[in-house]
Amino acid sequence: MAFLAFSSFTLFSCASSNTTAMEDMSRTETSAMAGMAMDEDDNQLNVLVVEEQVMVPIATLAPTALLMENPEDINDMFDAIDDTENYTVLELARKSPNLTTFVQLIERANLTDDLERVEKATLFAPTNEAFAKLPKEKLEMLLRSDNTALLSRILQAHILASEVSTARFNNSTRISMGEDRYIPISTNNPGNTIFVGSAQIVRNDVEASNGRIHVIDSVILPDLDVREGNDIR
Repeated sequence: MAFLAFSSFTLFSCASSNTTAMEDMSRTETSAMAGMAMDEDDNQLNVLVVEEQVMVPIATLAPTALLMENPEDINDMFDAIDDTENYTVLELARKSPNLTTFVQLIERANLTDDLERVEKATLFAPTNEAFAKLPKEKLEMLLRSDNTALLSRILQAHILASEVSTARFNNSTRISMGEDRYIPISTNNPGNTIFVGSAQIVRNDVEASNGRIHVIDSVILPDLDVREGNDIR
C-alpha cells in the first residue's frame, strides 16, 4: 500500500537565500510504515506520515458557510481555559471561536486523524479574519469539491510534526519543504514581531498536551510564501 507524507519540514539556519516564489508544493512520497518518523539529525523536525485514502466526494462549500470574523480579541484567545496543557492542539483550536474556519477546513481536508495521533505538533493557526483576506476567487477554488487534495497540501504548510517554540526563530531560520523549497521566518526586534512567510504570529506559544499553537494573521500560501534556493547547508 502506498503512503503519502506531510511535506518534510526542516528547521535550519542559512547565511543567504534565493527569493524566487514557488507556484506549487507537493507532498513527499514515502514507503515508510504509517506513523513512523524518518531518521533525523538535530535540525530536522519529525515527518508525519499520512496513510493514503480514497477521497470521498464532498459537496462544494460556499465561502458564506465559513465564519470570516474574529468573535474575540486576539489578546484574549485561550485566556478562559484554566490549563491549556490538558488539551491537544486540535482540541485547543476547536475551543477558540477565532479558529473555527481553520478547524472546519482541517476537518474538510481529512487531516484530523493524523493530528490526533501525532505525538508532538505545532500549528500555525490562521484566524477567521486571515481567511477573509484571501481573494474571493482563490477561496472559492479551494472549497470546490474537486480541490480537497490541494486544500490539504496548503493546510500542511501550517503543521509541523514536532513541537517548536518561537524562541528558536530568528532571521536565518527556515522551514524546509524539501527539494530546496522553504518558508522563511523573519523577526523584527525590539518589537519581537515574527513572520512565517508573510503571515505574522499574533499570539504565540499556546502550550498543549502534545505541542503548541502559534496564531497567525494570514494564510500561508505556496505562490506567496514558499521560496527556493540551492544554498541550503
